[in-house]
Amino acid sequence: MAKKGAGNFTKQLTKEQKEEYINNRYEEAKTLTNNIDIYINKLNNIINSNCREISIEEFIKRDLEELNLPKNLLVPYKKPDEINIRKANIIEKILKSPRQKYDLYVKETKDKYQKEYDLYEKNEAKRLNEIKSLTQSHQLKINEAINIKKELYKNRDATIISNYKEEILNQIDYPIEFRKCINIGYCKDSKKLVVDYLLPDIKIIPDIKRYEYKKTKDEIKSIPMNEKERNSIYNQVVLSIVLNSMDNLFKKDIDNNIDTIVFTGYIKDVDLATGQDISPYIVSAMVDKAVFNKIDMNRIDKLKCFKETMQGRIDINSNLRLKEIFPICKSDYLNKSVINNEGINLLEVDPFTLEDLVITLFSNMGYDVMGTNRTNDGGIDCILNNNDPIMGGKVIGQVKRYKNNIDIPKLREFESVLRNSDAMKGIFISTSNFSTQCEKFAADNNISLINGSLLVDYFNQYGINSYILNRR
Repeated sequence: MAKKGAGNFTKQLTKEQKEEYINNRYEEAKTLTNNIDIYINKLNNIINSNCREISIEEFIKRDLEELNLPKNLLVPYKKPDEINIRKANIIEKILKSPRQKYDLYVKETKDKYQKEYDLYEKNEAKRLNEIKSLTQSHQLKINEAINIKKELYKNRDATIISNYKEEILNQIDYPIEFRKCINIGYCKDSKKLVVDYLLPDIKIIPDIKRYEYKKTKDEIKSIPMNEKERNSIYNQVVLSIVLNSMDNLFKKDIDNNIDTIVFTGYIKDVDLATGQDISPYIVSAMVDKAVFNKIDMNRIDKLKCFKETMQGRIDINSNLRLKEIFPICKSDYLNKSVINNEGINLLEVDPFTLEDLVITLFSNMGYDVMGTNRTNDGGIDCILNNNDPIMGGKVIGQVKRYKNNIDIPKLREFESVLRNSDAMKGIFISTSNFSTQCEKFAADNNISLINGSLLVDYFNQYGINSYILNRR
């Protein structure tokens, strides 16, 4: 990019030429920077990407065999050459006998041509009729196949619905090039669609922030984008793809086959500990159509919407890098159906992920729930609100991933937080157990306790496959 060693060249230029050259170099750097800004702006607008309209009829026809006519029917019969009757000579015009012979010659020539033409017309008509018959027969089969598949689609057949929805996502026109690998499962009874989506990796984000022209060295220098800023842009792209995919799927669901969408996004990566290829999930979200339709895509905070409105699972470290998460559920690639997620060992998830799982649990149970800051949360990990005018009110919760039993000091700390809050009640949740002393203290201070066994029961009852296994 830089043009080093140009000092001798600029020395040979006039003052006006030097000024023009330097201005051009500044403009070159400005253009390079502007190209990056335009690309980043396109990335920021991914959430509004649209897909090409494709009807269910058009989609079904794609998989149906085209009519392959026999080769002998593809070649038209050749018309007989036009007859070329010679003109009568002077003798054939004057003398009777030569004239009769000439007339006989004309008649035989015309008769021969007519026979050849009649045979041509007969054969060509037969060929066209065979084509017409085969075409009509094929069209009847096509119509029958379309009607059968449309009926299957109407009756929520998992295979055709999954394949059709995959095609809708493949038709979305994104301003970036990446390999789409989309697998969808569908549950007829619950009308739940599970999307398994290979997301683009961070390479789509430029590692250069801008370009600057250094006049003293006569070079255009690239200014790198720091890792945190690059991760931030990438995270927004990932969230935009999730939201945009759901938006297009719900909008194209004119037959109301979908009540709920679960989106699970993964990337291709390398396990640095083993050097093996891995495919970790980095986002997972679930939302009902009625809830999603209330979202104003142009006014939301994507991360807040993802976590609070769509029960999203996402784990972001201090450098804004996305970490592996447990997906809400997965799809059966072969049967195009929805399968429950593999069980989660609650002692192996990090504490923040456990907090997210608890928030999802309370949301599934019907509570109005929200999380708090990852750090400096004042001892409050989640806040529940019950709108019941008699029994309702604000409830605060604390979540602890412990192997050992909870002791009284931990409960005293939480009781102090509860006492200094405006909450009517507290819930202390742990993957371990509570002593009898803890249970008495909690009962005396308006605190409900959820131990590991009860937590697993709640998780499994409300759709989060889990267990507790101490692997010491």
